[in-house]
Amino acid sequence: MSSLSTRPAGVSLHELLAADAQIVGSQQELFATSCTSDADQVRPGDVYVALSGAVSDGHDAAVEAVERGASAVICERLVPAFGVPQFVVPDAHIVYGRLCQALMGSPDKQLKVIGVTGTSGKTTVARLLASVLRAAGGVVGTIDSLGFGSADERPRAPDAELSPPALARNLAHMVADGCSHAVVELSSRELCRSVLAGVELDAACLTNISRDHLAWHGSLENYRRAKRRIVDHLAATGVAILNADDPESVKILSELDHPALTTGMRRPAEISAHIIEQHVNEQTFVLTAGDESVGVRTTMIGEHHVANCLTAAALGLVYRIDLTTIARGLEAVEELPGRMERIACGQEFAVLVDAARSADALRAALRAARQVTAGRLICVYGPTGPTPQSELRSLGRVIGAMSDLAVVTTDATSEDYAPSGSSVLFSGAAELQHPQEMGDRAAAIARALDEARAGDTVVIAGRGDRPYETPGRDGQLLNDCQVARRLLRGHPAPFHIPA
Repeated sequence: MSSLSTRPAGVSLHELLAADAQIVGSQQELFATSCTSDADQVRPGDVYVALSGAVSDGHDAAVEAVERGASAVICERLVPAFGVPQFVVPDAHIVYGRLCQALMGSPDKQLKVIGVTGTSGKTTVARLLASVLRAAGGVVGTIDSLGFGSADERPRAPDAELSPPALARNLAHMVADGCSHAVVELSSRELCRSVLAGVELDAACLTNISRDHLAWHGSLENYRRAKRRIVDHLAATGVAILNADDPESVKILSELDHPALTTGMRRPAEISAHIIEQHVNEQTFVLTAGDESVGVRTTMIGEHHVANCLTAAALGLVYRIDLTTIARGLEAVEELPGRMERIACGQEFAVLVDAARSADALRAALRAARQVTAGRLICVYGPTGPTPQSELRSLGRVIGAMSDLAVVTTDATSEDYAPSGSSVLFSGAAELQHPQEMGDRAAAIARALDEARAGDTVVIAGRGDRPYETPGRDGQLLNDCQVARRLLRGHPAPFHIPA
């Protein structure tokens, strides 16, 4: 991680840390102009922040950081680095976030920052929120799994976690670009690592909390606590938006000291919706808030998308945006990469690509597809990384219960998955007749498309817009959408680069 720098005047560490730090060494006021948590990237004058992690401990590299020219060390315990002051703090992650924000001039003070978290739907909600705000005349920047952007969007590497320096830099870019609002997507891991430290949120949106990432968090209760951290960053006047249909989210409602709005379709909520019509290309629903209602037609399908729209609508109401404008903002999001993305190349069956990786997300995607399918539902699925066997069984049960034919691909293997991952998946899919396994993902997609007939729907799940290497491409990457389009246009698999 490179150093984060600011204007020469810098930030007073004594003032920033105040009573939080025990200062060992020089008591002279020290002004930080740059900082880093990577000892290998330290430049003369940097403040080095020693962060403890699951794999490595930055305290072990403090001596190296000082030898490379660090002007001070922020740490959670004393380190044998002499000649520079040490600021011993209870939580270096929190201090790191605060320092990064301070070095960039505390951009959150010049923006209305909205945080979005949840097990699924985060990216879609972030983009819907941004669209609603733009429909009302706002200038909005987004930081989500698709990219970082305000005036010019920059793509984000798959699985790249947000860091305090990246958050601070991007919020500062948004201020420079004249943004009024910033929408920030946050995972549970990012919240646990205090990425939001130093940022006050104008609103916090929680989409849902399901049994995902439990291998990392240890229990559903720990996972809920991690998600709940987002509301700790609300400003005094900040508002929380929660899903009344989700029992774990409702538990947080009773713990809040802030105003909140609830959304829901099955349980009583302040903002609700009723689906009128669903087709493979669009759906229509009525959005209701109090005694006002408006019709919304969206080309993204599924009940889970309606739930995401409700969260965005609630945020719009917080900012006193009228329902007609909210509907216009929701309808403007016609598709998102790898989020129930339709692939239309003149074929007589539907093809949808979705990033669903958890059992709950896959269930939502297949349910949405089933509701608009007259023929068979064909599912292509393969884990994208380390997947506990318990989750594989859950995925298998979803595939078995909700699809008519499945093609499982084992190209992305892990210690937990290979070599028995497919058998674990299939053991969960007891109801499924003749499941198929193929080691190459592109070939698996080809098999599913060959099987499809008029009226069928093929759902290609697990990767979404994430690229991967396919045979015959000489190391070049394609994603599921590109693979499906090439196959539907008559290119055989494996693919070869055209002359």
